[in-house]
Amino acid sequence: MVCLAAKPVVDGLEEEFEGRAFVVRVELSSEAGRLLGRRYDIDTVPSFVAFDRSGDVVFRRNGSGGVPLKELRRALSD
Repeated sequence: MVCLAAKPVVDGLEEEFEGRAFVVRVELSSEAGRLLGRRYDIDTVPSFVAFDRSGDVVFRRNGSGGVPLKELRRALSD
């Protein structure tokens, strides 16, 4: 399962950005997950979305093309 393969990387991002960014994991099959999925056009797992302090999306990657670690770091560091 691709989502399980992404877990260690997401764990590492959580640790790396502690105190500077929130990492939120959402279960798309839950009620809240379905609402967020519709709002941000997320329908595949894993999906990564990064927001700036204003709540604007600054990074998005949907699907199983691998974990976009370099791009995520860049988006979260800006």
